[in-house]
Amino acid sequence: MKNNNAAVESFVANWVAQNVRSVPGLTSLPPEVDRLAAGLTGDARAEGISGSDLNRALGDIDDYLTGQYEQIAAAA
Repeated sequence: MKNNNAAVESFVANWVAQNVRSVPGLTSLPPEVDRLAAGLTGDARAEGISGSDLNRALGDIDDYLTGQYEQIAAAA
């Protein structure tokens, strides 16, 4: 995979659509964000995308995933 920001952002958008779901009764978001971040970085590595590539495209991964989770939870 060519690791330009657009390619990384496309990978992440697809990953988020498939993996980020609102968790009913969730009382603490940080453990869920940690779980999501581990999944995202592991799947990205399998596609040849490094943590640095993710950081360049998204900024802080935890902050990004927190925002994505909050948007999805608000829409649920």
